[in-house]
Amino acid sequence: MADFDMSKDYQIAGAILFPMALVGLACNLSVVAFLNSMPSLNNSFGSLTLSQAIVDSIHQLLFAFYFAPTIYFRNSAMYSVSDHFGFAILSAYQICCFSHVSISVNRFVAVCAPLTYSKLFSKWNTRRIIVSYWILGIGIMTYMLKFVDCAIYLPAGTWIFTFKDTPSCHTVMWYGDFMLNSISV
Repeated sequence: MADFDMSKDYQIAGAILFPMALVGLACNLSVVAFLNSMPSLNNSFGSLTLSQAIVDSIHQLLFAFYFAPTIYFRNSAMYSVSDHFGFAILSAYQICCFSHVSISVNRFVAVCAPLTYSKLFSKWNTRRIIVSYWILGIGIMTYMLKFVDCAIYLPAGTWIFTFKDTPSCHTVMWYGDFMLNSISV
């Protein structure tokens, strides 16, 4: 073990994560620009994909400009607000999961039930679906991380988000995090 210097691993992680998150952000923003410029994608699939690209951009933005600098510089002020950023990152992730499910259902119905597709995925219904999964994602995370005695935070000096160690947080980790993501993925 003495052959390896692990004292700078956090800087390596931050240095790798920052450009990766920037590439993800740039790709998602290019998808947003592309979808807005293509009239042929002004449909249900395009709207669902646009919503997913926007929330994925938010997720990557938080990783690039909060998480990577926090672990690279180990700034105590940035660690002190990590529960708020953890909430935002996890909310964005949850909305991404719900949007992926919605896009999958959209494609499934388009292929397997094309006669009902236009009714199920009308512009009005698509907007309701998008608003619903944004509200659901934020609502679930707000309940789990704000109303229940639980928070996801970045402990000072570390580079992995973790949940508070409370009995209610253990329940949230199992049902609200693991089970919810297992079902939606």
